[in-house]
Amino acid sequence: MSCNEFPPKRRNKKIVVLLPISVLSVEDSLIDKTYKSGFISRILSIYRVDEVILYRDNESNSFDEKFLQLILNYQIIPPHIKKKIIKKSKLLKYAGILPPLRLVNHDPPKKVEVGKILDGYVEKCNENYCLVNLGMIGNGYLDKKCVNGKIVTVKIKSINNKIMLEKASWDDLYTGYKVSKLKDLSDIKKFKEEYLIIGTSRLGTCFNEKIKEVIENKLSNKKGIVLVFGGPHAELYNEKSFDLILNTIPNQGTLTVRTEEALASTLALFNYFL
Repeated sequence: MSCNEFPPKRRNKKIVVLLPISVLSVEDSLIDKTYKSGFISRILSIYRVDEVILYRDNESNSFDEKFLQLILNYQIIPPHIKKKIIKKSKLLKYAGILPPLRLVNHDPPKKVEVGKILDGYVEKCNENYCLVNLGMIGNGYLDKKCVNGKIVTVKIKSINNKIMLEKASWDDLYTGYKVSKLKDLSDIKKFKEEYLIIGTSRLGTCFNEKIKEVIENKLSNKKGIVLVFGGPHAELYNEKSFDLILNTIPNQGTLTVRTEEALASTLALFNYFL
């Protein structure tokens, strides 16, 4: 793949990020929590993370858990059908400051053109067709059974009196991350067999060329990498479930590195060689 290819494909080896819900605990206002959540969603998308898994730690609370999950899911929905998927909520009061992700499926055609692929929202179905909302270009009709209220990827098949659609796929193009949750960090052991589990800490082994070779060798028979980040006031160290614990920001110039900053720096490093 060219280093400037767009839209990019998903990697052969998956990247899964484990993020503590307490990443929002140091923000007091809703607007600050919104801004940080939006920044996190951008970083996850820029570096083509396949899945982000939220976990509870000692500083987590129920509000931040609900809020972070809502914003990360909100961000990944194509803008032209967002209002169909997400109900109005006071938690989205500052959604206007969220940065757009501009993923390949977030840029639908401005006019109806045969052959164009886009995501739509299934409004309703009868025995013959499903009515699919396509955003600003109107509604289309799909002759396949779908689930009401779900997102479906379609291709514009023909344009007569109606926009006729057929099911389509983004194939192996990157269209964003999935969001899920773990009860706590102890559940990470379920990834042990299929993934290389790497914790991040300033107390870990400094990343270098030798470590890079070790990771590449260990990855050969794995599905991908799980990158684990600690909370604002916690260090991940001596965790038995981890295969490696790395310092990905050696000789940091600040006393502390925030979780979202460590996320950006670590993903940039792994993006270089994965």
